[in-house]
Amino acid sequence: MTQLYRLESPRRSFHLAVSDGHQLHVEEFGLETGIPVVICHGGPGSGLCRSSASYFNPQRYRIILYSQRGCGQSSPQQLTFNTTEHLLQDIDHLLSYLDISQCVLAGGSWGATLALLFAQRHPQRVQGLILWASFLACKSDLQWLYGVSGVGAQFYPERYQMFSQGEADYKAVLARYAQLLHCDDEVAVRRAAQQWHDWDRQLSVGSQAQRYQLDHEQAVVQQARIMVHYFNSRCFIPEQQIFHQAEQLKHLPVWMIHSRHDYVCRFAMAQALADQLNARLLILEEVGHCATNAVYSEAIRRAADLLLCKLAH
Repeated sequence: MTQLYRLESPRRSFHLAVSDGHQLHVEEFGLETGIPVVICHGGPGSGLCRSSASYFNPQRYRIILYSQRGCGQSSPQQLTFNTTEHLLQDIDHLLSYLDISQCVLAGGSWGATLALLFAQRHPQRVQGLILWASFLACKSDLQWLYGVSGVGAQFYPERYQMFSQGEADYKAVLARYAQLLHCDDEVAVRRAAQQWHDWDRQLSVGSQAQRYQLDHEQAVVQQARIMVHYFNSRCFIPEQQIFHQAEQLKHLPVWMIHSRHDYVCRFAMAQALADQLNARLLILEEVGHCATNAVYSEAIRRAADLLLCKLAH
């Protein structure tokens, strides 16, 4: 049985004005005087997930969740002024607003990408990293997900044919969805968003895949738009930036949790980064990309507890 921490109501919930007319929805849990941990959600565009706060001991951590620009309850729901650079500036603004000089950064998938990029940009503001199902935003990662030689196309060729709509090159697939998700036909937009999310879920949980569920239909459309917006521009970062700047993080305590059978984010990439960072790598078997799995959740909680011990010395 998974032993996660009991999740109470947020101690504080508010909207923070950042740049260019955007506002972030922020929630705080745990001990106000505890070690701050900022949790970066995945997607891009999924919005904060309250259950992720239960990985962290509320008697020791000050737990901060927020929704990135354009998603969740952040506003406006737009792609303007919405790039990785903006997201990194937003984390810095959030920490300054909360008067936090140093924090732990945590995140899964795209959240791990963002945590790593921020730590490379501001290593003096980060006490440690807890990363799971890490997405490293390389060209080969996008080929793996959306190209004809990628994992999905090889394991589920008939479903890939429907998803790719006849396109073979991953760039053409992304360009096609960028067009469909912004066309004037509302029915076509919703159909494309659902196809995008069905493919994402197929790769995340394999044969257990069900239709993607978000709070409402517009959230499905908005997250698909954000994901395609970022992936169509290779996440707005130079190729292999996370690997090229890994040396800057070797002084930090880093825990990485990754499933060997993750079809979305390849284990080999995570292992290579863990070697560069001298990170503690917790290897899971047969649990895919989904961190809500009981084994996965327990491993993240364990890493959060171990980091507390490290920071106490």
